[in-house]
Amino acid sequence: MLTLDQITELLKQHYDLMGELTELPGYCDQNLILSYGDTRYVVKVSGNGESVAELEMQNAAMAHLTEKGCAVPHALANRNGALLTPLDINGVTLQMRVLSYLPGNFYATATHGQNSAPLLASLGGFMGQIQNGLNDFDHHGAYRYLDWDLSQGYGICMSKKALLDDDKSKLVERFISLYRSQTLPRLHTLPMGVLHNDANDFNLLVDSGVEPTAITGLIDFGDMVHAHLINELAITAAYALMHVPQRPNAVLDGLAELTAAFNRERPLERGEIESLFSLVALRLCTSVCHAAKALRENPDNTYLQVSVEPAWQLLETLDKLNSYAVECRLLNICGLTADSGRGKSEIIHYRKQHLGKTLSLSYQEPLKIVRGQGAYLFDEKGTPYLDMVNNVCHVGHCHPKVVAAGQAQMARLNTNTRYLHDNIVSYSQRLLATMPERLSVCMLVNSGSEANELAFRLARCYTGSKELLVVDGAYHGNTNACIAASPYKFDGPGGEGAEPYIHKVTLPDPYRGQYRGNTTHSARAYADSVGDAVSRLTAEGKRPGAFICESLQGVAGQIIMPDGYLKEVYRHVRDAGGVCIADEVQVGFGRVGSHMWAFETQGVEPDIVTLGKPIGNGHPMAAVITTQEIADAFVTGMEYFNTFGGNPVSCAIGEAVLDVIEQEGLCKQALETGAYFKDKLHTLMQRFPLIGDVRGLGLFLGVELVEDRESLQPATEKTAWLVEFFKRHHILMSTEGPYYNILKIKPPLAFDKSDADRFVEVLAAGLSELTNIK
Repeated sequence: MLTLDQITELLKQHYDLMGELTELPGYCDQNLILSYGDTRYVVKVSGNGESVAELEMQNAAMAHLTEKGCAVPHALANRNGALLTPLDINGVTLQMRVLSYLPGNFYATATHGQNSAPLLASLGGFMGQIQNGLNDFDHHGAYRYLDWDLSQGYGICMSKKALLDDDKSKLVERFISLYRSQTLPRLHTLPMGVLHNDANDFNLLVDSGVEPTAITGLIDFGDMVHAHLINELAITAAYALMHVPQRPNAVLDGLAELTAAFNRERPLERGEIESLFSLVALRLCTSVCHAAKALRENPDNTYLQVSVEPAWQLLETLDKLNSYAVECRLLNICGLTADSGRGKSEIIHYRKQHLGKTLSLSYQEPLKIVRGQGAYLFDEKGTPYLDMVNNVCHVGHCHPKVVAAGQAQMARLNTNTRYLHDNIVSYSQRLLATMPERLSVCMLVNSGSEANELAFRLARCYTGSKELLVVDGAYHGNTNACIAASPYKFDGPGGEGAEPYIHKVTLPDPYRGQYRGNTTHSARAYADSVGDAVSRLTAEGKRPGAFICESLQGVAGQIIMPDGYLKEVYRHVRDAGGVCIADEVQVGFGRVGSHMWAFETQGVEPDIVTLGKPIGNGHPMAAVITTQEIADAFVTGMEYFNTFGGNPVSCAIGEAVLDVIEQEGLCKQALETGAYFKDKLHTLMQRFPLIGDVRGLGLFLGVELVEDRESLQPATEKTAWLVEFFKRHHILMSTEGPYYNILKIKPPLAFDKSDADRFVEVLAAGLSELTNIK
């Protein structure tokens, strides 16, 4: 580092300048202000870390922008007419520059009032002009590796997030997962060019007003790089949004104001807007990860700890926003629509003509859904709908870790199980580890229907009997064998009744059934129905092949069976030589909260377990888990091969789902949120007699509506009205049960207490309106 006396002499020698020098902070350069009366200059002495090409690029860019009328500094020529002055100091070559001085206050130190919109609009427009000005600028010095190039942000975060504490690491992981799944795959389509790349709050100058409203200049071109153009706005936003109130709506409004103004100067492409949110977050994540490394090296640096805090606060605020909702807002303010596809009427017409008339639609006026995220679905206008019924996208719609796992494996290989591959081994090991020890064989298929049909085959091979005991009102899938096992179908519209080998047993409904309440008596009484069916088979010289039962009754009415029911049933079935199948297709993977599998709440160990729906978070896959003895009985000489079952992509996705359940504590969340939600619903039940029953475990809940709590007359029409009422309030709800009078509640496990509050508030409003109608 040069002394002030040395610099004073060098300025006089090379630039014919003199005056008083004041040192400024600098990242790698030695920066100073030279004052002579009312005239000021910026003096920069660069060490040997910056190449001459990079310094020449900065000078050329500043000259280019100055010529276009942009408020940026420019380099002054020395006595020899050069913009760079090489200095040989003790054998080390340094480069001196003198830049013009821009008056103004730093954005970082200005007073930011409650109304930040004018300043953000000025900032967006200013940076749009800067990008326009650089649009026809190019320089070989911009094609370089730079830590602060946002293109390097993902790798930096992945390599340094381990330095963060657990909660902060998880926060960063959520954002880089979003970047990896949603933004990284589209980067190659986005326009590139030379960027300033560092519009941070100490490089932006504002007017001298008490609460400034205008940007007056941009300084420090040291981080210029050739990269994706949208990074300029993302970096600008990352710093600017630290100065707005840290409330989700305030941050979103600020980002919208900034983006709209930028877009007016330099129109953004759709892909750029769709990438902006995750790029803003990535810049912040990169900053905190760099800071974590610096703090590890200098743990007593309290300034660094304090200075990085606003970035953490903004990340926490962004984490409360739905990224697709942000995307829709930004698209809208830029004059674009969230969806540019076919109109609803055109799609409906085509479905009726070409997709089969049995393909049903929800709601009187069907919705067009174009995106999902967390516990929300979005229509073509970007309107968010709270999804209360989708137990398929179990860990949240389009969870970035699950999406990324599928993308990564899809890019490598997808093939069948006739070849050896690690994924099927690692996934089956993870899945089997969640099961009772005796359930040690995993067979992978593509849907719950396939899983149940395979379970029937396994049971028949093991027992030699095709006699199947099924619970009245149950549904187990859409194949011929599964429809034959589903009273909901074969006793319903278009059904042909039970096949001779199908034996219905009484639905164990503690609310509406013959035996009321969750008692030892009701459990045994309902189980006796199974015992009677077994006795009838025995009298005919037959034995049961299998008993299949959902661990919680779904289609039959969100029913929680009496405690001990399955223990008694399993005893009856096994004593007669049959096997017990637990259908976990709808209710497994931690939905009940207290356990990973709903059968565990009954204290039983099934012989066969079928899994589906939530297993792949929307990806078509399923599984059958059984014992070694049952699996061995299936070896009859006939090969069992499933083209897609157990493929590497499906296994990668399935393992990612297990990772998310574990890492995000979703079982605990289902337990705690479900208990909170259930309490709220019980409180509502005290106000509204229309609610006859509230039941459920974890986030598998049912609200049964009745006209009279004594007669239990189903309030079918009012329930249907409520479903449409929920839709008008942007909540997706459906009904269940033989009378369609039960609100079925089984949202993605991303559903939280604030979502529960919203649902209860809308339900209360709907019930009040129904009361007034009456």
